[in-house]
Parts: sequence; C-alpha cells; structure tokens
Amino acid sequence: MKSPYCRTKTFFVILILCLALTQPSLAKENRIQDELNNPIPTLNPLRKALGNKAFDRAMKSGKYYYVGNKKCRLCHREFFVGRMKDPHVHSYERLVATGYEKNSRCLGCHTTGYNVETGYTDFKTTPELVGVQCEGCHGPGSVHVSRQAKERSFGIPRINYTQKNKNGKKTIKGGFLAGTDRPKMIKRMCLSCHTKRWRHSFARTTHGFKAAYDSYKTPLPGDVIE
Repeated sequence: MKSPYCRTKTFFVILILCLALTQPSLAKENRIQDELNNPIPTLNPLRKALGNKAFDRAMKSGKYYYVGNKKCRLCHREFFVGRMKDPHVHSYERLVATGYEKNSRCLGCHTTGYNVETGYTDFKTTPELVGVQCEGCHGPGSVHVSRQAKERSFGIPRINYTQKNKNGKKTIKGGFLAGTDRPKMIKRMCLSCHTKRWRHSFARTTHGFKAAYDSYKTPLPGDVIE
C-alpha cells in the first residue's frame, strides 16, 4: 500500500501533466478571444498585400472578380485534385467545427475573397468560395480566365498570352494580382494571415518559409521540385 507521501506526489505529477497538456489549448483559445475582441477593421488579405491604393484601383477597374476553383480545374486539374488534400482548402471546416463560421474576424483568412466585392459573403450565398482556394492566395482569377478564353478561342490563338514552362508545355501567363510572376505579392498574402498571433502557423511561415512556399509549386503537397 502506497504511503500518503507517495499518493500526494503522484497526484501532483498527474496535475502537472494535465496542466502541461491543456496549456496549448488555453493559449490558442486566448488568441481566438484576442482576435474576436480586436477593434481594428476585419482583415482583408488582398488589400493588406496590395496596399489600399493598388487594391482600390484594381477593384474599381471592374476587371477583377472571383470565379471559384472549378474554373481553375479546367486547365489545372492536377493542382485542383492534389490541393484538395491541402489544409487551406479545408480551413472553413475548422470554423464550422468551432462555431465561428459566421464571425467576420475569422472569415478573412478562412474563406476566399471575404470582404472583397464578388468574394465570399456567406455559406448560403457563395458556398463555392469556402476555404482558401487558388484565388485565396492569388486574388481574383477573372483576368487570367479571360486570357485563357481569348488565347484558345476556337483553337485559334488571338492574343499572345502564352509562355512555355521548363517542360516545354504552353501555359497562359499573368492576369493575377498575386500570380507566380509576382512572388513577393504572394508572400505578402501568406503573411497577412500567418501572423505572430497564430504562432503555430507563423513558425512554419517564417522559419520554414522557403520550403513551405516551394511546396505550393507542385500539384501534390510534399512533392519534390525537380
């Protein structure tokens, strides 16, 4: 039979372990509450990345609007299928699981184009833009899709928007506010949501940013770039 001292010691060991295990959850919950209580305007990742002047100019032009990733699938099927396994695509599901799916403080980083005209509004109105899709990082895809249509209309090239990748395959270039031709802008998009407040994502974004960034150059998460 254990002595009172042993039982007391065992109790405190268990208590310390329980506190250690619950501490990360408590810290995460505190960050959520801090965000919900934050008085600054709701985050708009695209506006933050571009800056107010460039964002307003682009949106007022009427050329840029969200098309949804089903449009992307038509020409980028490998990426569309592969990225269905990516956490970004399922980020809205996390809000539903925690009950924050209608909170504007969360929707900016968990949906595509929230707080941008033609972007995500609510699940009933724009269910096709839940989660962080292709346009969540690149911005509205209307111009890119328009170039695709003009370049390949009836199989006859009309405007030279094509370029060859390293494998010699023709691709339609440009048209995104944060496209692959503007890598610095994509990085700003990343860092607008992956901030110090969310340390688990910030650590991956800052300390291992190059590896994380490069992993999005391939269709499947974890693929090695040749």
